[in-house]
Amino acid sequence: MKAAFSLLLLLSLPLRAEELQLSVIASNPTHEEIWRVVQAAARRAGIPVAARSVPAERALALANSGATDGDVGRIAGLERQYPHLVRVPEPVYRYAAYAFAYNKLEVTAGWESLQGHGICIRRGIKLFELRTESMQRQMLDDERSILRMLRNGGCDLALLEPNSQVVKAAMAARPRLYKLLPPLEVTPLYLYLHRSHAALAPRFAEALKQMRQDGTLQKILDE
Repeated sequence: MKAAFSLLLLLSLPLRAEELQLSVIASNPTHEEIWRVVQAAARRAGIPVAARSVPAERALALANSGATDGDVGRIAGLERQYPHLVRVPEPVYRYAAYAFAYNKLEVTAGWESLQGHGICIRRGIKLFELRTESMQRQMLDDERSILRMLRNGGCDLALLEPNSQVVKAAMAARPRLYKLLPPLEVTPLYLYLHRSHAALAPRFAEALKQMRQDGTLQKILDE
C-alpha cells in the first residue's frame, strides 16, 4: 500500500520538462515495484524521471510513438514489435507468471498445461498475450473484470497479478481462488526507452548492474 500511495503521490505532481516520462501500467503491483527500481537506478545514473500511469495496452504504444519516453518493465524481444523502442539490457525484475482458478488444476507442464482450457488474461500484458495466442482466450481490461468472468464460468482459469489487492481478497474469500503452482514461467523484465533516448541505455544498464551487485535492487523489492 505504501508503494502504491507513493506512486499516486508522484503522479499527482507536475512534471518538469527535462524529466523522462516513463509509462507505468495503471493498477499493476508489479509495475509499481519496478517503478521504484527504475527510479532508484535513474537517481544513481543522474537521469530525472517521472511516472505516467496508463492502461497496459496504451503504455507500449505511447512509448513507441514518443508520447512517453519509455516503458518501465516488459519482456525481452518487444523491440521487434515496437521498432522505436530500445531495450536496456540489464533486467529490472524477475517476473513469475501464475495461473489462478477456482479448482485445483494441474499446471506442472507450464504454458502447455493451459491447452484445452478457456483462459482470461489482461489486455496489454504482452507476456500473457504472446504465450496464449494459439489458445482459447478472452482479453479483459482489469483484474476485477477477469475475476467476474472466472467466477461466472466464462473461463476455466485466469492469468493474474498475485499481489493485486482484488486477487488477494478473492484468495481469502469463499469460494476460494487458488494460485496454481508452480509458476508457468519466470522471466526477466526490462526497461525500454524510446530510441531518441538510446544514448541513456548504457547509463541505466550500469546503474542497474551496480544495484544488483551491491544488494540495493533486492533491498528495494523487499521493502
